[in-house]
Amino acid sequence: MDLNVLIFVIIVVGAGLLAFAVTMYVIGLFRQKQQGVSAAAPAGKKQGAMPDDEHKGADQILRAVRRFAAAEDYAVIAPVALQGSKDAADLDFLLVGWFGVLGVKCLGYGGEVYGSLDQEEWTQVLPQGRRTFENPMTRAGKSARAVRDVLFAAKLKNVPVETVVVFTNAGASLSLPRSTGHYTEKTFLAWLKTNHFLEDKKVEVEPVAAALRQQG
Repeated sequence: MDLNVLIFVIIVVGAGLLAFAVTMYVIGLFRQKQQGVSAAAPAGKKQGAMPDDEHKGADQILRAVRRFAAAEDYAVIAPVALQGSKDAADLDFLLVGWFGVLGVKCLGYGGEVYGSLDQEEWTQVLPQGRRTFENPMTRAGKSARAVRDVLFAAKLKNVPVETVVVFTNAGASLSLPRSTGHYTEKTFLAWLKTNHFLEDKKVEVEPVAAALRQQG
């Protein structure tokens, strides 16, 4: 082969290899950048801190319950600081009446909320991202046991105790089965007006309220 032709071939091949190397390097940088963006902010999500909205709206529920309690000569205990034999009560307030004791846990979560009775954790989804939290219905059950433990220790037996979870954010989208037993602010306040809370189960309001306040 002519020397000039050989040199030309070598130059062409070298230029091709160099162009290929540069192209692969650029592609590698692009992919690395894309991976960094994906790790920092999931697709379709805006960066930002998740709001601390667990207790949002609890005050207005409490005010409504206080008005109801005053009209019926019932007692309201807030805040709640009760420790049972195994669990602490995670409640915003307690309502004590002839019907027994009602413990209420308010959740002000917005966005979309997913969960069911048999799931250990539920999920909240917002534009900023998502987070999981302990099944509030399970937590409500633990709170009820803590209240019963305190009453039992005070030698107050056969006092009906129930706990409920109220979602107070009207803008939340609750993807929860009806069987879950949760309430919204609207459905809870409607329930409060029913005969359920006027039924006389022979509960002595003051001694029960005193026992629950003493530990708090």
